[in-house]
Amino acid sequence: MPTLDVNDAFDPSFWDNITVIRRYAQVNQYGRVSVTEVPMSTRGVVVATSPDDLMRVPEHEMMSKSISITSPFRFQGPSIDEAGNVTHPDHILWNNSVYVVRLLDDYSGYGRGFVHVVATSIQNADYPPIPEPMGSA
Repeated sequence: MPTLDVNDAFDPSFWDNITVIRRYAQVNQYGRVSVTEVPMSTRGVVVATSPDDLMRVPEHEMMSKSISITSPFRFQGPSIDEAGNVTHPDHILWNNSVYVVRLLDDYSGYGRGFVHVVATSIQNADYPPIPEPMGSA
């Protein structure tokens, strides 16, 4: 087990509050799926992984946006337990945008452990970063 404790590298001034929405799906005896969402608050270091690019296709326009989060919180990717219940990837609510976990790196062996997540936006139109155009009175 590595002895390097990288948690000392996380300066508290970089931490940001995020809301993680864990989604569980269960299939009843009639084959119907019910999804339960459980919101949880946590903290992590959030940085952009790509520019906010506008993707234009004939059917629609959408913003391609993703973030990288490093946190001791145990994020969840897609998984199935022994009973066959499905856990969907976590949704992350941050700065009025909803993201879904696409990449999950578990570094729990380092010190107290942490997780690195890359999440992409699932909204077609995200809120603008500036409430009004620059230079307006």
